[in-house]
Amino acid sequence: MITRAAFRSSCLIVAIGATAGMNGCSSPNDVSFNAIKSDLTPHIMGISERDVDIELNMAVIGNQNLRMFWGDLGRIWLFDRPSRLSPYDIISTGGQPSQ
Repeated sequence: MITRAAFRSSCLIVAIGATAGMNGCSSPNDVSFNAIKSDLTPHIMGISERDVDIELNMAVIGNQNLRMFWGDLGRIWLFDRPSRLSPYDIISTGGQPSQ
């Protein structure tokens, strides 16, 4: 026969275990099945990239777009090569081959 004190202590242990089980582990190193199942890709923001990879790509693309903008602006205002209206051969001084 179980004594009243043993019953109370076993109930207390079960209650503490149930409470801990419902709250889960708050540790960032939780490797339980439920923790892994709830977030299968913890660091992936897009389809295959982390948030730092996405920020890096956006910075690189922004830089390229800005540099291409200045090239486009030069072509709009016809500053990308010397005028072809001259009857003399004009040497390109920009370092870019003529097209």
